[in-house]
Amino acid sequence: MAKPIRIAGLLRRTPIARAASKVLRATLLDLLEKVPEARSADSKKGIHDLRVAVKRFREALRLFRPVLAKKTFRRHRAWIEELNDALGEVRDRDVALLELRKLHAGPAEPPRSVADLVARLESERLASAGALAAMLDRLQLEGVPAQLAARIESLEQEAASGQRTYDFARERLRERLLDVRARWTAARREATPESLHRARIGNKRLRYAIEPFSRMLGKEVRRLYRSASRFHDVLGDVHDADSMAVLLETSMAGAPRAERRAWERLAVKTTRSRRTALRKALSLADGLEPLWDEAQRAVERPPL
Repeated sequence: MAKPIRIAGLLRRTPIARAASKVLRATLLDLLEKVPEARSADSKKGIHDLRVAVKRFREALRLFRPVLAKKTFRRHRAWIEELNDALGEVRDRDVALLELRKLHAGPAEPPRSVADLVARLESERLASAGALAAMLDRLQLEGVPAQLAARIESLEQEAASGQRTYDFARERLRERLLDVRARWTAARREATPESLHRARIGNKRLRYAIEPFSRMLGKEVRRLYRSASRFHDVLGDVHDADSMAVLLETSMAGAPRAERRAWERLAVKTTRSRRTALRKALSLADGLEPLWDEAQRAVERPPL
């Protein structure tokens, strides 16, 4: 789990435009600092770190949407989403390759059809990394990040008055708390890969909404953040197992009959991994329920 970015100078009475400028500036800088390593074609860590930075900045952009001009928000959200998707294409192959190699660990050679799948994923990964590098070059050439940075700096000029950061943070956190609770209720009821993934997205948005304001929102919210981070990781394990199950199912359909037993063994291992991860997620959610209650009471309590 990536460490949260600490934002200096955020106070309860800070006008929200100034807070937006500070948070967006810090998260955009973090994103840009992660770009050089991600350009390396074989840097799995660089890709992962940049993807986390992009997601963090994207959530900050969404969080402060009320402060930004509509045109600014729409324009820069578009390339951030495009970059996130391109990073996802590379990262998905990295995760699939890692899981496949773990599933087939051992001295025995994998069946030909499994080896073919690995080769195909490696080829797709190389192509996706090339497309990502081209996109990063284009964004830099067009000066898009620099234009966004200039717009963020201009928010400081609008910061003389407006809503207090503390009030804004409490409202946004309450919205995301209610959202993640609704998503988790649906996930328990439906128990589908899609509903569990939606719950993970809601939990991620909650975590990123807490990060800039954790010091001013109190110990109840900080406790929730720590548990929500663990919950995010375990839900990620469930999602990875679900994605691997789909990949194995589609690949097995085209495998020679003589190799299907090997594919079935991989599928059984994946099912077991998913079951273990889901059991952990359910246990963590049971522990999160009182923390959700506690944090919700804290943000709904009348400010001093």
